[in-house]
Amino acid sequence: MAASRLPFLRSGRPPTGPALCGESERASAILPGMEIEEAVEAMSRILHEERQRPTARYKQRPEFEVGKRKKQSVILTTAITDLAYQVNLAQERRKRPRRVEADTDIYEFGGANYDLLLRLFGEVREKDREKFIDEALKLIRNGGYRVKALNEAHFPTFNSFISDTPLIAEFCIRTGHFKQLLESAAKVERPTDGLALMLRQIEETIALNFDLFSKQQLKQIQQLMKPIREVAALQTGRARGPRSGMMTESPQYKPGCEYQANEVVSAIDGIVNECDQAIFFYVKGAPEKTRNPEVEGDRVEVVAFLDTLGFSPILKEALEEAEKQYRDDATPFELKSCFSHLRSFLEIMHRDSANAIAQKAAESGGRKWGEWLAYLRDKGIFTPQHDAFISSVYTLMSDTCVHPLTADREYARLLRNVVIEYGVMFLSVLDKKSVKISGAPAQKTD
Repeated sequence: MAASRLPFLRSGRPPTGPALCGESERASAILPGMEIEEAVEAMSRILHEERQRPTARYKQRPEFEVGKRKKQSVILTTAITDLAYQVNLAQERRKRPRRVEADTDIYEFGGANYDLLLRLFGEVREKDREKFIDEALKLIRNGGYRVKALNEAHFPTFNSFISDTPLIAEFCIRTGHFKQLLESAAKVERPTDGLALMLRQIEETIALNFDLFSKQQLKQIQQLMKPIREVAALQTGRARGPRSGMMTESPQYKPGCEYQANEVVSAIDGIVNECDQAIFFYVKGAPEKTRNPEVEGDRVEVVAFLDTLGFSPILKEALEEAEKQYRDDATPFELKSCFSHLRSFLEIMHRDSANAIAQKAAESGGRKWGEWLAYLRDKGIFTPQHDAFISSVYTLMSDTCVHPLTADREYARLLRNVVIEYGVMFLSVLDKKSVKISGAPAQKTD
């Protein structure tokens, strides 16, 4: 099998049932532009691992970084602050409805299996991505798998179980498939532990990162969850009716899932309350995140390529810093900083690529921007037209960085998106030509 780009779990045949408890080991088996069947198998192993050893969670964003090390006093301060936030978060999780955090920068979502799933999604051909999402949503439509929780401190747990449905929920929310997630949940015939856990995760997401949803999406959530709540309400008890009136037998009631049904109803009511809080923050002037899911998916693919090809971590750091500055409420000075990081990203990516190819051929890849491009062009990495295009983009970015005092949002959006889409194209060419960056020394620049 060809060299892989993403580690995933390999243990023989793909898991096919809810009782999955065999040992897993990590191996490499995901190919660029991989077949959808292979991607679905890899996804099933990632989700299986999440059920056994969950990694997805919200945590306080790191603060006070000093280079690659933290000063001792800062470590102590950060540890105390982090503990306080974790205690506060644990207390908030016991409440319903949850209090929505106005500052969505306090907590961030992540985890090893979430990162693997995102990178896998970046490997899937664009024409197959909706099918990939649908395969994940089949698990939701089936009510989700559950596994006995070995660590009750993990969140979310329900009825002493954990599931992969929280990870699927976050993945769908962050790739622009939240509506499909709720539509799939509405097809669950009876409330399950997996469904309850998914809803607890959505509660957490809105409470901590409400600006992942637009104001319009928040308004739609109650309607989208209405059929889920109606199905669950029918299973909360044998008889139904007003508290002071006559109770009637529910023909749809089937004993055995009352506990799950009550949790689903309660969670949805809590989510609706959270949506009202979040909408109010938008009314007060909180900025909406207006990102293109396709561009966001391509950004994930760029990061996956950087890891696979062996680029220095500084490239990812430059891209991440640019993202931090590219916010809907960013000042013109912050947008100018965004340009600087994007330009650094382009420079380092081309420099290290040229030097890696040159090292293998015992040649010089050049010492500055124009020389790197000329070398890459001469080696057939791109065409003269390609050279002219990226040279123009770089010139525009350099003029914006160097000359104006501040930068406009229109330029920021245009150039950020161009750099991401160009990065996918350029890095995929390197990948197809089996170029490896690891170990290539950076030559001095003029």
